[in-house]
Order: sequence, then structure tokens, then C-alpha cells
Amino acid sequence: MINFLLFVLLGFILRHFLKKTLSARVRAQSSPQTRHMMGLLSTFAANIVFALTIVIGLDNLGIRLSFLGGTLGVLGIGIGIGLQNLAANLIGLVVILLEKSIQIGDLIEIDGVLGTVVEIKGRSTTIMSRDNIAIIIPNAHLISNKVINWSHRDPKTRMHLKVGIGMDPSLLDKAVDILLTIARNHPDILPDPAPTVWFSEFGASSFNLELIYWIHDVTLRHTILSDLNFRIASEFHATGIDLPYPHNVVILSGNLGKEAAPLAPEPIREDNGTHENRNPSFNASRKT
Repeated sequence: MINFLLFVLLGFILRHFLKKTLSARVRAQSSPQTRHMMGLLSTFAANIVFALTIVIGLDNLGIRLSFLGGTLGVLGIGIGIGLQNLAANLIGLVVILLEKSIQIGDLIEIDGVLGTVVEIKGRSTTIMSRDNIAIIIPNAHLISNKVINWSHRDPKTRMHLKVGIGMDPSLLDKAVDILLTIARNHPDILPDPAPTVWFSEFGASSFNLELIYWIHDVTLRHTILSDLNFRIASEFHATGIDLPYPHNVVILSGNLGKEAAPLAPEPIREDNGTHENRNPSFNASRKT
């Protein structure tokens, strides 16, 4: 028992020393994803070393674990069936760490939820939404569903703002200049690539333009869009450019105003005994 307790104490010391040594290396890494991956590996390695010391201590105590092989095998089958989801999430963790498709600090969108990845653990990944709500997503769900990573590789994002103006060709150049001036003067819109304006299509009651601009922080996209909409509405109103709304034009014909002539009644025909009724049964009865 003393030897066993010494092995347990040795396991605690080795686990603490190994984890402390690896944690120092983890903090020296510059990439958040690398630090997170090395932190997981250091914890796993320290626990493996501690488990080995326990097994050696039990073997030195005289307890043989070989007879437990069959029992552990049967239990392993039952546990494996019950822990399929856990195994899938662990596999998802390995895939995420190896592919580096999702990293700490990335802005992702999944199932309509937009948030920043703050932690990747063995079973799940935690993202923090813009409302400061922590959302825990299983790792298997991340690798089996479509995930939009707004900050993968390059954080720059191209945005589109569609606006329709009145169908006056003489105001097109003025509208384009106003849109470009507003976009260039916004502090959160990148000057390179420069904003551009497309004439996208002829609408039913408007000329449809599209302002293309680039931003560096996609979390500000709704704020930037709101600022642009306020400025565009104000500038267009000041310069006399209409922002049309859908409407229909109904043209009435001139004949509709005249009073319609009354229909003439059908003449009444007398039955002279030879007129055949259209009802076959009636005709048969008459012949009889």
C-alpha cells in the first residue's frame, strides 16, 4: 500500500510538472488556435501519464488487470453504443483542429446564428453572439452542416447596398456621385478596394443601383448599412432624387363612360304542336 501511494504521489508530481512545462510552451505561441490545440494536448498527455502511474502502482500492489479484459470488452461495446454522439463530437474536434477551418476568434454563422468562436473543447464549441449570449454547438454539428466563416483567411468582406431611384436618366450621374461620396467618407469602409456603383437593372418603376464596398470588421456590417441608408435618404431628398415605391398605372378606355344599351328581349314563340322539345323524355311521351 505504501508503494501504491508512492506511485500515486509520483503520478501527481509528474502530471503537475508536465502540465506546467507544456503550458509555458503554449503561452509562447502567437496563434490562438495553436495555443488552444497545444493546451488540449498538454492536458491529455498529463492525464495519460497519471493513469499509467496508477496502473503501475496497482500492478506493483499485486492487482492484475488482465482478467478484466473480457469484462471491459463487453462494457466497451455497451458504452460505445451509448456514447456514439460523444465519439462523433471527438472526431469532429480532431477534424476541426487538423483542417483549421474554424479557429479561436473567427466570426462564424451557423443555423442563422452569428457569433465569435471563444472556445473549442472536446465535445463542443462555444461561440459568443453579438448579444453577448454564449451558444454551445456540438463539434459533430459543425462538420456535418454548412458553416459560414466570415473571417476565414481574409477578414475583409464585400458588402452590397441596393437602392432604386426615379426613372429620370438625367439624375443617374448625380445619384452615382452621391453614393460614392457617402461611401468614401465613411470611416469604417475601406478605401482599397475602392467603392463602386453598378447599374444592376431596370425595375418596374425605378432604376436599380447597387453600391459595392468593402469592410474590415463584419460585425459592424449592420451599423454601417444603417449609417449609409440614413445618409442616402437625406442626400437624395436634398438634391431632388426620388426614392420611388411600387405603383401601378391603370388606363381607362373612353367607351367605358358610355351607357350600355339594354338588351332586347327574346321573341316568344308559340307552340303549334309540331315544335320538338329538347328533352328526349318529353318528346317520347308526346309521341305516345
